[in-house]
Amino acid sequence: MSYLHRFKVAIFVSGLFFFYGLVNPGGITRVWAQEAFESKKIVPFVPTPQEVVDKMIELAGVKKGDVVYDLGSGDGRIVITAARKGARAVGFEIDGDLVKESRENIRKAGVQNNAEIRQQDILTVDLSGASVVTMYLLPDVNLKLKPKLLSQLKPGSRVVSHAFDMGDWKPDKVERVDGRTIYLWIIPAKSR
Repeated sequence: MSYLHRFKVAIFVSGLFFFYGLVNPGGITRVWAQEAFESKKIVPFVPTPQEVVDKMIELAGVKKGDVVYDLGSGDGRIVITAARKGARAVGFEIDGDLVKESRENIRKAGVQNNAEIRQQDILTVDLSGASVVTMYLLPDVNLKLKPKLLSQLKPGSRVVSHAFDMGDWKPDKVERVDGRTIYLWIIPAKSR
């Protein structure tokens, strides 16, 4: 995501918060803080456009036999796309409403034999069963997950992030789709 694009999005969102604050003073802050506290959300739900999802799955080389974990799976679109490629896809989402919505989306897509959604905090997920991990989180959350990704994933496993990198961990590949950035890392062999 380019700086200009992020700036425009930030201005737009700030404007929405400002307008809502005029209509309902103190309401937005109170509601957001209460929801975040009650739900333990660490990232707001912002859907990844389908063309970006497709590129993420392509970049990771998802195929039959892969196990894809989508951290913060939202409405399930990455899980569904991976399952359609023949992978076993598991989404992890803490928001109960999004869990229900994504399970319904999986059912409608007819991929329930290859896909599931688990209601779980992404920071507590055991990643060792995945061959591919996808995410669209925030920079600080990516950095919190980095040690876990490196220690729990097997060498050769792929990690794909929409929009945000992982600090000093240099990606193996970077792609852009419609002004959005996608990062790919391949887990290196473990040093002895």
